[in-house]
This record gives sequence, structure tokens and C-alpha cells, in this order.
Amino acid sequence: MSARLSPRASVVTYLTGFFLTNIGVGGFTLATGLAFYQQTGSASTFGFLVAVEYALGFVGQMVGGSILDRRSVLGVALTSNAVRGTAVLAGGALLWAGGGRLPLVAVFLVSAFIRPLYRSASFVLGRMVSPPEELARVNALRFGLLQAAQLCGLGVVAGLYAVLPPGAVVCATGALLLAGTATLVLLRGTVGGGPERGTDEAPAAVSFSENWRQLGRVLADNPGLRVHLVLGGMPPVVTSLATVLVAPVNDAVHGGSFGIAVLDGSASAGALLTILAVRRLDQRRSALVGVACALALCGLVALAVGRSLVVAGFAFLLLGIAAALGATSLDTLLQTRASVAILGRLSITQECATSVTAIALIPLSGPLLQDIGLHGAALLYGGVIACYLVAFALATATLRDRLFGQGVDPRPTISQGVGPRPTT
Repeated sequence: MSARLSPRASVVTYLTGFFLTNIGVGGFTLATGLAFYQQTGSASTFGFLVAVEYALGFVGQMVGGSILDRRSVLGVALTSNAVRGTAVLAGGALLWAGGGRLPLVAVFLVSAFIRPLYRSASFVLGRMVSPPEELARVNALRFGLLQAAQLCGLGVVAGLYAVLPPGAVVCATGALLLAGTATLVLLRGTVGGGPERGTDEAPAAVSFSENWRQLGRVLADNPGLRVHLVLGGMPPVVTSLATVLVAPVNDAVHGGSFGIAVLDGSASAGALLTILAVRRLDQRRSALVGVACALALCGLVALAVGRSLVVAGFAFLLLGIAAALGATSLDTLLQTRASVAILGRLSITQECATSVTAIALIPLSGPLLQDIGLHGAALLYGGVIACYLVAFALATATLRDRLFGQGVDPRPTISQGVGPRPTT
């Protein structure tokens, strides 16, 4: 049995495993795309697989939420990531041995199914290893490390592709996934076997269908929670928009390679500033959700009216701050208001709502940029963010403390109470 780690060591171990895993995830996506392009000379096959990935992700979300809340959170994280890492290693080895595209397609689809399950398990695990007073800081670090891991994954794959065949590069990303899993194994002596030690009834006795009916009852009884989950889509949408708009904005301001560095660097700097300031902002976390929406709106309006690299850089700085501030605030509020017995299903429900929003908005960027131009598209996306801000303002005015303060637990006697549940 693993030794019990101190709270600080648990957080460091959790964040290290999170970082290594996401380097592998980002690297695997790029390595798969490059491998398909090298074999076919076209990006269409990989584009089709990305579309299928979204569909499988929805299935994974439906199945994963129920599994996560009925089993050990750490066990789910370890098993899902180990299966994914082993599959990627096997697929890479077969590709290396000349097995063609079929093994890689199979591995990509397996990863697409597992990804939402692991991501939600990691979200719940962050709540379980973090002391209550450190939860906001840990969430901020998670957000920053996710961005850093994606960049590292791209760098690792780009470097390895210069000296290794595609199959070997895919194997390397699988090794990173398994390294992240091995790191999380160290938490076995710290995180208990059930969803939340000593607080919840045996979850395995609840059926799959009852799990989702239970969630439906909780959402029906808690209007603030419904708004909370919708607002949770704002930060990832802002992050996606910032990524999509970098190239057209840079082209519009004639920034060249220097402009790309300024825009990407500004968004990263905004996220970093938020991470550094999160401790001082913690006492006003509910209001910060509205601030994040307002900053994102200002950033998009600045892109719509600005015509220089300086204005564009400032706009991307605001978008970086908004995404990090919104993600940190909303994640922390969800983790502190909800029992771990239902937190996995809530996380996956929020992710599902985010996916629907992203699928509806992001693919429109190309046609919008072509039809109404960069400034019109930025203004239109600003209108979408304005809807989030209006929803927050109306919910705050009508629901008041119930927007983020009404506790959430599958047991009726607790779910009707007001105030966040204590964390353990």
C-alpha cells in the first residue's frame, strides 16, 4: 500500500500527473494528424476522425459520468489513463511495424471515448486532494499547466518527428500517458476508495439509469446550478476563439511572425497574471464570473474596432485573463458546492454543454471571416459572450445566493440546503 502523502505533496503529485498526461494528449493528437497526412497526403481523413471524436466523446460523457460517481475516482482515473496509454503504445508499435492506418484509427477512437471520462475524473480528483483554502489556487495552476502541456506536447512531437518515424513518435506520446498514470498511483495511500470517504452511501448499488434520473432531479430542484453549468462553457469558448482568431487577426494587422508571438504571448501572459493573483481574488469568487464575462466581451469588441497590433495584443491579454479567471472561478465554485457523489456527473454535464456550444460556434469562424470579415466576426462573437454576461446578471438578480451557493448532493435532505458543502 502506498504511503499517505502530505496535503502539499498530494497536490504536487496530482498536478505532475495532470501535466504529464496532457503533454501526451496534446502530442498524440498532433502525431496522429501528421501520421495520417504523411500516409494519405490529405487532411480530410483526420478531419473526419475529429468529427467522429466529438460523437464518441458524447457517448463517453454519458457512460463516464455514471461510472465515475459509482466507483473510486482515483481508480477510474488510473484505469482509463492506463488503458489509453497502453492502446496508444500498441497502436504506435503496429504503425512502426508497417501495420497501416487501421490500428491508429482504432486507438484514436478509443482515446476519444476515454478522454471525457479521464478529464472529469481528474477534475473530481483535484477537489479530493486539495485543502479547501488551496482549491482556487490548484484550479488556477491546472488551467495554466493545461496550456503549457499542450505547447510542450506540440514541441515534443515536432522535435521527435525530425529524428524518428511516425510510429515511434506515437509510442512516445503513449509513454507520456503512462508516466502520468504512474505518477497518480502515488496518491493511492491518500485518496480513499469511495467517491467521498465517510460522507456518501454506497454508490455502486445505484443503477446506470437511476444515476442520470438522480441528476435530472438535482438539476430540476436547483435553477442556480443549471445557470452555473451553462456559464461553465464561457471560458473554453473564449480559449477556442482566441486560438482560432490568432491567424486572421495577425494577418489583418500585418504582424508577421512577430505578431503571432505578440498575440499568443499576450493571451498566455493574461492567464499567468490571473494565476498569480488568484489568492487575493478568492474572497469575491462569485462576482469574478461576471468580471470574466465582461473582460472577454471587452477583448472581442477591441478586436472588432482595433486596427493595430498594440490593440490586438491588449485584446488577447484580456481574453487570456477572462478565460483563466472564468475557468478558475467556475470550477472552484462547482467543486465547493457539490458533493463528490455527484460531482463527476456535473462535470461531464458541463463539458457536454461546452461541447455543444463549441461545435455550434467554432466551425462558423471560417465562413464568418469570409462573409463579414474579421471585425464583424469578432463583434458577433462578442454578442455571444454578452449573452453569457446577461445570463449571469439576470441570474444574480433573481437567484441571489442560490446561483452559486445552493449545495448539491444526490440525497434530498442535503440538496435542498443553502451554502456550499464542506470539503474534506
